[in-house]
Parts: sequence; structure tokens; C-alpha cells
Amino acid sequence: MTQVLLRKLTGFFDIDEAVETLFSDLCTDVTEFDAGTVIVPQGGVYGDVYLIDTGWMVRSRTLQNGTRQIVNVAIPGDFAAMNALLFKTSDFELVCQTDVRTYRFSSDRLGQALAQNAILSAALFWVNAHEESLLAERIVSLGRRSARQRTAHVICELVSRLEIAGVEDVTQLLIPLSQVDFADVLGISIVHMNKTLRSLERDQILTFRNATLRVQDRARLEAEAGFDDGYIQFTRRNDRNAWKPERSVRAS
Repeated sequence: MTQVLLRKLTGFFDIDEAVETLFSDLCTDVTEFDAGTVIVPQGGVYGDVYLIDTGWMVRSRTLQNGTRQIVNVAIPGDFAAMNALLFKTSDFELVCQTDVRTYRFSSDRLGQALAQNAILSAALFWVNAHEESLLAERIVSLGRRSARQRTAHVICELVSRLEIAGVEDVTQLLIPLSQVDFADVLGISIVHMNKTLRSLERDQILTFRNATLRVQDRARLEAEAGFDDGYIQFTRRNDRNAWKPERSVRAS
């Protein structure tokens, strides 16, 4: 069972043996997908919910004129297609950016487990709050940051998220996103994206070539972005409200 989700949840509540057993009991249906597999098409019917163990997925919306906006990127420890618990059809496309290994849950089974177990409900509430923070910060970038600041900020965000996922060396990372993908995340043209990356490279802040990101000066990168990782690592913040249930009913 993936430890990434439990590591992300540490600080929100105590990860004891009972919590680990709960998730181990749930994470039994291992499902693998090849890169390029569309999990849910835009306008398509939702199926199951997935917890990513390895690999990356992207969620995007394509407009009538053919332009695409990548809404978010899912990495190990993230849930995908959570809206299957609430809706039948998707407004977005969910596609595997790489080969992906997941734990699959039917929406009915996961819904029943949520109804029976307070810890699981709290964990998924945290997951939803975490994704909301990422999306809110992306809105700020799209509305108020320059292309260079947006680029620096989204890279800082990815680096910080990968640290939480357990990547130890974040100075050199394999990022399975092309410049086109980054442009679709940031809402700029591919030409502008290329110029922005080249400017950061000239200033010896980072290089991004052949899907390999090398962060040469993280302090300058974060200063360029005005980056504060509190919205990502808010289980480590001093103002967090730790959640400690008095009693939990085990999911059957």
C-alpha cells in the first residue's frame, strides 16, 4: 500500500497502526494503465475512483476552438476522479501522462466506507481541501502573475509536492510534461513558454530539457515566484486544526 498518502496526512491526525490498517484494507485492487490512456473523457461517464501509487495523470478541459487548459496534475499519493462520488459525467478529461499504477475503488464501495468510517471521511476531506488550495493558487497565478512568475511558481509547486511524495533529490527531476503541457497549465503560448524557460536558464536559475528539470538556484526560483509553500504543506502549519476522533468505526 502506498505510503505517500499517509505521509501527506501526517500532522492532520496521528497515523497509527489502525489508520494504516484501514488504508491497507481498502487498497487491494491494483490497476495499471499505459501512458496516454484516457481514464475519463471530457463529457464522459465517471467510473471508479483511483489513488495513484506511481505515475502522473493530468486533468484538462478542451474548448470549442481546440485550445486546452490543464487544470491540475495528479502525482503519487493523489486521488483521481473523486467527483465520481457525486456526479455521473465529467466536464474534464483525465488522462495518464505516464504509465500509471493505481489502487481502484468503486464509487459505491468507497461511498459506503466513507459512511462507516470517520477517519477515512476526514482523510478525503483533507485531500479535497488540499486540491482546492492548489487550484486557488493557480487562479492567482493566471490572474495576477507574469508568465515568468507563473512558470517559476508552478515549478516551485511541483518540487514541493514531489518532496512530500518522498523524492529526496529535488535538484534534478524527471518531469513528464512537455513545454506544450506547461503552456497549457499556465495559459500562455508555446512560444512564450519557450522564451520564459530560456530566460530562467540564462539567469542560471533552472534548466528544463528532455523532460529533465535541474534546479540550479532554488532560493532565487522561489524569490522569483514569490513562493510560500504553506498552501501545499498546510498539515505542517502552526495554525492547523489537528483532527483526533474519539472513536472510529472500521469499514467492513
